[in-house]
Amino acid sequence: MKKKNVALNRQILSVMDNADFHIVESYKALRTNIMFSLPSVKEKTCRRIMITSSSPSEGKTTTAVNLAVTLAEAEKKVLLIDADLRKPALYKYFGIKITCGLSNLLSGMNKKEECVHSVKGIPNLYIINSGMRPPNPSELLGSSAMRELLDIFAQEFDYIIIDTPPLKIFADALSLVRCVDGVALVVSQNKSTYPELSKTISALKFANANILGVILNKVKVSKRSKQSGAYHKYYGGNYLQNSDMYTDDSEDDE
Repeated sequence: MKKKNVALNRQILSVMDNADFHIVESYKALRTNIMFSLPSVKEKTCRRIMITSSSPSEGKTTTAVNLAVTLAEAEKKVLLIDADLRKPALYKYFGIKITCGLSNLLSGMNKKEECVHSVKGIPNLYIINSGMRPPNPSELLGSSAMRELLDIFAQEFDYIIIDTPPLKIFADALSLVRCVDGVALVVSQNKSTYPELSKTISALKFANANILGVILNKVKVSKRSKQSGAYHKYYGGNYLQNSDMYTDDSEDDE
């Protein structure tokens, strides 16, 4: 377990220092593409973005975390929410224990002041853990309480990033589609299959999701490309960013 925690810390540090130009620039490009995908018509308009994947271990949580960090570094006030109420992972990235969180807020057990945590060393970034494991995750995420809660937070934050369960296993994420402005789908090179991806996109479209694009993750980049400081981007509308990240292939990093 200790080894996994070290790996997770490394993933966050990848965008908090300049140790690897390729990784840092990939996340910055992702941040820029997200910003352009959801332009603000009015000043102070909050963007609500759901990050999901087809299957576990594709790196969606790592992507959500590092996207939130880069947005906070751009002086945007960001709220990162762990909406995986079945198998949460966000708390491992920041070392904040799950004492209360999203499920507690939705059930009325705790107030938001008790569940929103600032992140030490990263100004403008706040997180909400998943909270106590409920018996009805899909119903909670699709409830009017969830919509009202996001409306309240939208008055305080510039971006709300929501990490959700993979769609292949649970339909929980589909319950959130109508509560967000857009969905980013994380796929892993040499792991995600076309049939799985096609099925996931169809499910999102059926739920009337605004699919912002696909984030191609765990891309192998040649040593020469890294040495030259090069990074790759897809300029088509279907891709948000092609990233080479130090992700942990265990199921803890979903």
